[in-house]
Amino acid sequence: MDGNRRRREHTESRNKPLHFADEKKGLPDNQVLNILEDNKGAMWLSTSNGLCKVTLIPGNKSYSFQLENFDETDGLQGREFNVNAALKTHKGELIFGGAHGFNMFDPLSIHPNINDPKLIFTDFQLFNKSIAANEIFSGHVILSKAISATHEITLNHSENVFTIEFASLNYLNPNKIAYQYMMEGFDKGWRTADNATRKATYTNLDGGTYIFKVRALNADGVGRPAYAAFKINVLPPFWKAPLAYVIYLILLVGILLFIRQRGIQKIRKQFAAEKEKQESRLLIEQERQEVKRMHELDQLKIKFLTNVSHEFRTPLSLIIAPVDKMLTRADQEQKQQLNMIGKNARRLLNLVNQLLDFRKMEVQELKLHSKPGDIVKFIKEISLSFTDIAEEKEIGFIFDTAVDSLFTSFDHDKIERILFNLISNAFKFTQAGGHVSVLLSVAKDSQPGSEGLIEIRVIDTGIGIPFEKQDKIFERFFQNDIPASMINQGSGIGLAITREFVKMHGGEISIESEPDHGSCFIIKLPFVIYDTPGQGLSSHDNADIEKEDLLASDEIKNVPKQQHANKKPTVLLVEDNDDFRFYLKDNLKDIFFIIEASNGKDGWQKALSQHPDIIVSDISMPEMTGIELCKKLKSDKRTSHIPVILLTALTGEADQLKGLEIGANDYMTKPFNFEILLSKIKNLLVLRDTYKRTYKKQMDVQLQEAPLQNEDEKLLRSIVEYIELNIVNENLSVEELSRQMNMSRGSLYNKVLMLTGKSPVEFIRSIRLKKAVYLLENSQMTISQICYEVGFNTPKYFTKLFKDEYNILPSAYTSSIRQKKNLTANKE
Repeated sequence: MDGNRRRREHTESRNKPLHFADEKKGLPDNQVLNILEDNKGAMWLSTSNGLCKVTLIPGNKSYSFQLENFDETDGLQGREFNVNAALKTHKGELIFGGAHGFNMFDPLSIHPNINDPKLIFTDFQLFNKSIAANEIFSGHVILSKAISATHEITLNHSENVFTIEFASLNYLNPNKIAYQYMMEGFDKGWRTADNATRKATYTNLDGGTYIFKVRALNADGVGRPAYAAFKINVLPPFWKAPLAYVIYLILLVGILLFIRQRGIQKIRKQFAAEKEKQESRLLIEQERQEVKRMHELDQLKIKFLTNVSHEFRTPLSLIIAPVDKMLTRADQEQKQQLNMIGKNARRLLNLVNQLLDFRKMEVQELKLHSKPGDIVKFIKEISLSFTDIAEEKEIGFIFDTAVDSLFTSFDHDKIERILFNLISNAFKFTQAGGHVSVLLSVAKDSQPGSEGLIEIRVIDTGIGIPFEKQDKIFERFFQNDIPASMINQGSGIGLAITREFVKMHGGEISIESEPDHGSCFIIKLPFVIYDTPGQGLSSHDNADIEKEDLLASDEIKNVPKQQHANKKPTVLLVEDNDDFRFYLKDNLKDIFFIIEASNGKDGWQKALSQHPDIIVSDISMPEMTGIELCKKLKSDKRTSHIPVILLTALTGEADQLKGLEIGANDYMTKPFNFEILLSKIKNLLVLRDTYKRTYKKQMDVQLQEAPLQNEDEKLLRSIVEYIELNIVNENLSVEELSRQMNMSRGSLYNKVLMLTGKSPVEFIRSIRLKKAVYLLENSQMTISQICYEVGFNTPKYFTKLFKDEYNILPSAYTSSIRQKKNLTANKE
């Protein structure tokens, strides 16, 4: 039974029986005990749970009916009635009997109550505590007057649990009133309140303005419902207040501006850093270019000085040689003058050699040339040669040695340079009245073949060297500050060369110096003792020679790889003079790949093994002269194609004619202009390349003209004929071809490459392909048959090589030949 409405209306179709005896449709109970009909056609049903009035309302297609329920609150004796205890009187009154008596009433006199019940609010509770008028709660007054007279309430966000009580002023039958409430802004529809408690409770309302409404339906469910309402303002928390949102907006805008500013600063920093990096890279590049330019300038200066020094060597040699010859026939007075000339010429030559040595040291061309001798006697002679300088500068000079002689192997020239540099520096920086000493001591065993240590001390009382600069004096171009009274300080390369020479001997050099008190240079050289002066080259020297031979062998093995990597023409320099050979190499190495040979025999072996593009050779050499070398080169078919330029100091026309008659391509006399030599080398190489390209164009497989007289052309013709005879042999190899031509594979490779521009393998392949073209044009053989006929083992490989060589497939080439023949036949 629905307590919210007493009346219920239902609709049923006319085409089916009317069914309303159901508790779900509003009957007080499913068990109907009695049914009576009043004078207006309404039916009254007594049940075990009250009395029900059913009023039928007919329609066009359906019936509708209205149910009204009654219980003890409406005046019944009770809700339970008895079976068959119902009666209708002649006046139309209805009587229903129950367990507590009976009810008799006139149905026409019963009318619904249409009085609207009035609603009031009876209580307001916060956290289940009633709030009175003007009561202070949480620091403020919530109700300024009674709740029944209040139209608006303001609550803090923390006051989020409250209850509202309400009641109707219907004193006749209050339990029959149904209550419904709704909080506008929170509830989506009306909610039914408990009739007994008449309360509405809310929790956790968000900040905002709400309207609480309540309505009541009267006991009969007719008439307009009563309404009551008041406004509730819930203040938001401080973090949701309008001011908070303004602050949030300001903070958000501030953060965005901060992020934007940081981004701009970051971009600016990145731009500045990148700009700084670019400037740094530009500065580094400029510095690198400047260093490179200065280095190149230094190299040009050194090279210029080297070239000039080399030019000085010839006139100095021409001065020294006649002086030495004149000394043998001069008297005592003339000998004194000639000795002075020879001594100063040798000193000048030593200075020139020092520049050449520095250049060699720059390009790592210095080598140790040891030979046996009395090192004590050698050092003594060099030291005493400075006696005249000591007398001239009024400087005391002493040479002292602990041993009278010591035979060992050493590089005479480099030991002389070491002593010359140290002693000349000692005299240079020692003023008149000072002293210079050369002291020699030896620590050794008494047995021959044992090792020992020679210590040479060069002591002076000159200006000295500060301690902080003593480690730098052996660096290249280092120059110490000297008094203004001294001039000709030097180039700064002498001590650097001295240290390099000492290291080459396996020794070490050090200095002890004090400013204004002098310096002491200490040289320690290891040595092996010889028992006799004539022992000559001992095991130490033989080991050096074997080492040099191994290095030369490695150089020969590595030359072809280097030449191939550098892609430079190869020049073989054959010259017995080390300095002159170095001079030529130093000037040619930027343009050509250089191979060196110290005599004609070595030059012949390197010509066979290295196959140079051109040979520049001196004439006067030990073991094999340049004339003999040139004759041997031109008479051998493996080397006859190599151009040869001969160099000599002999100026006679007969000597030049002899060299040209044996096949030399050019002839130059010393001294000569280096640029002319360079031009001659380039012209001969260009001429050789031109000949090779021209001969390559004229070469054809089917060439059958007059006999050829040139040795190279005869060789090439023999190669072509042998390939043609063995063209079917797919295993024809370069080794077999070289054996047939009586040549090594390397010689054959270089000869074929020089004459045709192709390797032997490529040349054999080109002959096969040209033969294939001939067969395609003049035979009826298939492509597969031609493939095997010219020595290819698979048609697929043959097709690929044919396409690579002629840029057309064999089948397409055959088709084009047939089309040409057809066109020719049609024209005829």
